[in-house]
Amino acid sequence: MSDAAVMPALALSGSNLAGNTPFSCALRTPAGLFVACSAPGVRGDLAVLAADLCSAHGVQPAQLRELRLDLGPGSYTGLRVAVTFVRFLQQFGEVPVLACDSLLLLAAAHLPAPAPYRLRPVLDARRERFHVASVVHDDAGLRHEAEPAAIPLEALLASLRPGDHILTSAAVGAQIETAAKAAGACIETITKADAADLFAPHLQLVPCSSAQLEPRYLMGSYAES
Repeated sequence: MSDAAVMPALALSGSNLAGNTPFSCALRTPAGLFVACSAPGVRGDLAVLAADLCSAHGVQPAQLRELRLDLGPGSYTGLRVAVTFVRFLQQFGEVPVLACDSLLLLAAAHLPAPAPYRLRPVLDARRERFHVASVVHDDAGLRHEAEPAAIPLEALLASLRPGDHILTSAAVGAQIETAAKAAGACIETITKADAADLFAPHLQLVPCSSAQLEPRYLMGSYAES
């Protein structure tokens, strides 16, 4: 492993994709990867969570050489807090920030190795729309086949292909189960997705300036297009 790979780095997530982790932090140091999550049902304080995690492993904020973040879609409050916190750290510490969307993060949490099938992360965008991505994992890593979109249920079902693995909540899974089986797709219920997955080796993140750190909310206006 190169020296750059073990420089102290902090990952933060407020998207709450699994519905039980309002905030999560992951700290990578030469000693390993350490994770802290808000208690289920308690949002907590992201800044305190991150500070406590760093303090517990002897890392000062000034020692951080990289920040990682998922930008949503996800929890409105969680994303707003996480993005604002990272913008603050970036502004005053000039720390490089790498980011990805939450749909790609969800794929990284459920696909530890290259697979021959296509992952279809699906999140309820409300307003009769669903955030949908088509993710493939090959030797180059995880990548979107096309830009994720918020689409009606009919369009989601029409896009399914045999062998697709749909990653979604139990509620959405129950809603589309019959049609998914008819299309030859299978459904995997979301059980975990947190900041630790932002360090998945196959996850491709993009460098972002403070101005580029725009959160995507589940009920954002773009979900109506």
